[in-house]
Amino acid sequence: MSLKEEILAHHKFTFPHLSPGAGSNEQPYIKFLMFVKKRPDISDEKFHEWWKTVHADLAVTVAGFGGHCARYVQLHQTPEHKAELEKLGMEPLPYDGIGEVHVKSLEDWVTFQSSPAFADRLKDDGPKFMDGTLKVMLGYDNLIFGSKIEASGGSDGILPTDHRLSPVSKDPKL
Repeated sequence: MSLKEEILAHHKFTFPHLSPGAGSNEQPYIKFLMFVKKRPDISDEKFHEWWKTVHADLAVTVAGFGGHCARYVQLHQTPEHKAELEKLGMEPLPYDGIGEVHVKSLEDWVTFQSSPAFADRLKDDGPKFMDGTLKVMLGYDNLIFGSKIEASGGSDGILPTDHRLSPVSKDPKL
């Protein structure tokens, strides 16, 4: 039995476009994630404030940024966020943030990051608030639920108004 047959034998799909062989909703960009730790000798407040203000401004004003990057998002994880996760029995990743950049390809990101403009603008900023080498991930978004990013040229996922979605239960046990 093939994997597709095995899955179809065990699961009836509410959303047929999610079934094996139906394709995916791969968005037309590559997502580059940079996992960031703060320097241990600076406060959480300084790390987050520096990253979302000074570093963000420096990054988006590098010559060519808008030509190479389609989106830049920062995820800030504070000690309070980590504590909330731990209270729920979850283990937070040991990072203080994730920088997310959408590009057409890895080569496009490497070209941008290797440019003299990038080095001139950002080479001295990272060490002011980040600790060590970034850990990274690269991949594509397969959008399951939610709206596309309008400027990306991608496709919507399942939208909140879809009649096949189950309503929120009023029973607190569910």
